[in-house]
Amino acid sequence: MKVLLGALSWGLGHATRDLPVLKKMIDEGHEVTVLSYGRSLELLKHTLKDRCEYKELFDYPLPYTKSNLMPGKIMLYFPRILKAIKDEHRKAQKIIHQGNFDRVISDARYGVYSLKKPSFFMTNQVKYISPGRFFLGELATEFFNHNFHKKFSAVIVPDYRDNSLSGDLSHNLKFLKDKRIEYVGMLTDLQKKEVKQDIDHFITISGPEPQRTLFQEKIFKQIDQLKGRIVVTCGKPESINKDLLGDVEVHTHLKREDQEDFTNRSKMVIARSGYTTMMELVALGKKALLVPTPGQTEQEYLSKYHNKLGTFYSVSQNKFQLGRDAKIAEKYSGFNEQHDTKKSVDKFMQIIS
Repeated sequence: MKVLLGALSWGLGHATRDLPVLKKMIDEGHEVTVLSYGRSLELLKHTLKDRCEYKELFDYPLPYTKSNLMPGKIMLYFPRILKAIKDEHRKAQKIIHQGNFDRVISDARYGVYSLKKPSFFMTNQVKYISPGRFFLGELATEFFNHNFHKKFSAVIVPDYRDNSLSGDLSHNLKFLKDKRIEYVGMLTDLQKKEVKQDIDHFITISGPEPQRTLFQEKIFKQIDQLKGRIVVTCGKPESINKDLLGDVEVHTHLKREDQEDFTNRSKMVIARSGYTTMMELVALGKKALLVPTPGQTEQEYLSKYHNKLGTFYSVSQNKFQLGRDAKIAEKYSGFNEQHDTKKSVDKFMQIIS
């Protein structure tokens, strides 16, 4: 089977959660081409190397700001995003036709599909959370997604139907019927290992600019509030370097096997509340302090949702204090769910086959 997989490049989460699926397809002998952009594409190239082909295609203009006004900026960007989706689809159609692909998989790239070939849309965000949980606003975004999803054979959600990690992002839906949505369980290529936990705090900085840099600057200003062994990764896959900032071990980026090793060895993870990061925390059974990207309503919702559940503690970027909040996070339980990535990947493969 010839497969084209397109991954959104807003942060690294889409690329990393695609890795177990990509590895499975490659191991089974399928011809795989990855379509992505920027740091996401670089991460996939670093990880998969020459096991598949790569094509660069810019997706959508980033609506991120230095403030928390992202929802307003998205509204202003909306015509540009619609135009970008249209351009993306035109270019993707050409790639699909020239490559004669049998399957098309889109991880949150609305224009990567074919009406002539089975196409599948993967997302953990079937509807978008509006500021203040405005009901009609969320209903409108779900209806928008519902119309786009009609172009795909199925919508694949990396979550469970019950005891969900994503909450209202992919549950309690009004338009998308259950028969059109496939819950496959969580997807992550990180595996739990029984190793000595000799890292007190593992800080993983990620996300799109400029917020990634702002988060990094705030972390380093407060890092002396933490005690014990500290390791930081800065989420910049265009370079892989290691340095010391006093007693703190700092990596510009980590290979996936190193990310897996450090996370397994950590007593506490400090990270963004991106959905892929949360899947990794669940898979490895970790407690965490989560700091949502300002203005990114998905992360802000997930933070509040899990704060209320008592699974993960989170605090806003403009209020967090590393020393104080890391101690509070230790009291939270983590997300207790039996996780088996192999079963999730097998179910994913059954759906697209």
